[in-house]
Amino acid sequence: MILGCGYLGSRLARAALAAGRPVRALARGTGRLTPLQALGAEIKYCDAWIQKQLPQALSGATGGTVVYAVPPSAPLPPGKAVTQVMQAAYGAGAECFIYISSSGLYGDRPDDDVIIDEDTPIVRDDQGMKNVWADEETILNATMERLRTVILRLAPMYGPGRGVRARLRKGEYKLIDDGSHAISRIHVDDAVGAIFAAEEHAQRKSIYLVADDQPTTQLEYATWLTERMGFPLPESRPLITPGARPSHRNRRIKNTKLKTELHYTLRYPTFREGEAAIEAEEATS
Repeated sequence: MILGCGYLGSRLARAALAAGRPVRALARGTGRLTPLQALGAEIKYCDAWIQKQLPQALSGATGGTVVYAVPPSAPLPPGKAVTQVMQAAYGAGAECFIYISSSGLYGDRPDDDVIIDEDTPIVRDDQGMKNVWADEETILNATMERLRTVILRLAPMYGPGRGVRARLRKGEYKLIDDGSHAISRIHVDDAVGAIFAAEEHAQRKSIYLVADDQPTTQLEYATWLTERMGFPLPESRPLITPGARPSHRNRRIKNTKLKTELHYTLRYPTFREGEAAIEAEEATS
């Protein structure tokens, strides 16, 4: 059951359906999920903010997995929406609850020389991420022992129609400062693979960073990609502008725990393989 079936959720649904698994896609806008319905998914309207909708939306989840991929902003107190969904998942007999979180929890200022892992402290005074860490704290403090909860902190995700390639085509991508700040990333199909691996192997109340094997500078990635696409290198913008806070939350991410504890082998260990896969998929679409 996928709650918040957007870019990642739709890709996850397709992969699960291809594997012969029953899928229920839950979202506030169900019209865009028609292609999934045509593939065999069950489509249901559901608003995670409205508690009374959740028991019926998640009914029949006995022994199954609920993936929570709802953007962490709601007209509710921080942590309230995820609490409601966990309670409904628990009541419906779900076995596993996977929360899609963000590696942006480590601060909004560049820290290019540091490599982060799951033991690196998050930054709790970053207002832009307050709802994310409130959700995580709620999950970690939950006492529903029968429901195995897992948090996946995803690096910025790219794939067909999303990421630097798509932003370059729209003229929206810019280098920050001189492009020397560190970035990590994850291809959407490896994010899907990490979800399946977490469902199978993750321990209760566990946290995993999800990123590829090769953090780079922004300039290295942009140079390689623009040359491949035949585009000029994008312009730059300053990280800090008058009256605004910096907002570069990317980091060099160490993915050892993902690969060892979840036994996950990346399909696209660097951006080179991932971008080549995007080109191949676009060529057949």
